[in-house]
Amino acid sequence: MDGGCGGGSCGGGSCGGGSSRPSGGSDDLKHTMRMAMVVNGLLGALLLTAANATQAVSLWAAALLVLNHAAGHAVTLVGTGRRPDLRARLSMLQGVALAAAAVALVVTAGRSIAGMTIPDVPLASLALLLAIGVTVATATLLFANRRGTLTLRAIWLCSRKDVLPLAAGLVGLAASWLLFDGAPDALAGAGVAAVLLAGAWGLLRGGMVGEGKSAPMR
Repeated sequence: MDGGCGGGSCGGGSCGGGSSRPSGGSDDLKHTMRMAMVVNGLLGALLLTAANATQAVSLWAAALLVLNHAAGHAVTLVGTGRRPDLRARLSMLQGVALAAAAVALVVTAGRSIAGMTIPDVPLASLALLLAIGVTVATATLLFANRRGTLTLRAIWLCSRKDVLPLAAGLVGLAASWLLFDGAPDALAGAGVAAVLLAGAWGLLRGGMVGEGKSAPMR
């Protein structure tokens, strides 16, 4: 699910509002985040396997999306209660890794278009539908352990940044099936890569700001 929600903003104002009454303790939230990290990690591994089997660029993109969330949960869990500069460095490391993977994804998309690779659309579509279901379920669990009233609107606001790219992958696969051309799938994957590059820049910039704030404390 979306790292912004999982990282601490899911619940309250940014994901649908609601009351300010906490619905779970910090230990419950950490436990849920650990579960989300494991689920995203396993889902990412499954999507990577499916991407290798189907040659669908949209699945590579989906795998990178959910693995990045698993990494974001790990950074949050490791950095909680520790020095701010450690959290900043971990965020910067995550940003560098995400940027490198996103660039590699764009290159993969270009090669797919040049090689006129046509993915296995039915299997790839099933994998993306599974990813959407897991994303919504994870958003529900994380929101329930934050604050506010759990509503469909709140769940949508927490999961839309993931559901929309995954849905774009489904559209790309459908177009590839209709046109018998792998380019739409590759372009959808490249579009997700562009979004992830923007996210990588946000992580790097946030890490640099965190380093700057913690520098006088050394």
